[in-house]
Amino acid sequence: MTIKEAILKSLDDINGLTNYMEVHDHIIKNGYYDFGPAKTPPATISALLGDFIRNGDSRVKRIKQEGGSYAYYLTKNEQDIGIEILSGSTETTSVKLPYFSPQ
Repeated sequence: MTIKEAILKSLDDINGLTNYMEVHDHIIKNGYYDFGPAKTPPATISALLGDFIRNGDSRVKRIKQEGGSYAYYLTKNEQDIGIEILSGSTETTSVKLPYFSPQ
């Protein structure tokens, strides 16, 4: 199982809002991925969760929490998460391409 597959599996298992550290702990607890001698697995999880958002992967969404942190969840689990929680701003990504004037 790849790290990304382990993240998606963990988000599915958690079935609610969660942060990168809880995803990391879930992956370790369930043995979904062996990080070996890696020094910063939680940072890797955080970066890959951000990649899902930046790359426009529709399976994962996030909500900005107080203090600047993010809570992540699977799109397919939106119905199981309270609407009052999701009424915050979900972040979608649009690709901004540089503008080149025709010459």
